[in-house]
Amino acid sequence: MPEIDAFLGLAFYMYYYDNNQHAQPHVHVKYGSYELVVAIETGEYLQGYLPSKQRKRAVKHISEHRSKLLNMWQQAITGQQLDKLR
Repeated sequence: MPEIDAFLGLAFYMYYYDNNQHAQPHVHVKYGSYELVVAIETGEYLQGYLPSKQRKRAVKHISEHRSKLLNMWQQAITGQQLDKLR
């Protein structure tokens, strides 16, 4: 699971071949001991928890980079190497 971005203490990850558990495109966001799985297209929280301030920042960051993240998702589910988001 490569880290694809880091922003204000948040670490964003995308797993390879990760389309079975959560069928929709998503990103794992970690902050300290917390982790939240967020749907890229909708910003919906699929699993986990982040404190409110960090959750809002994460969702906004995902929204701002939605197009690139969706392209990265297509690469990840086929096992292709991922670049950093920025």
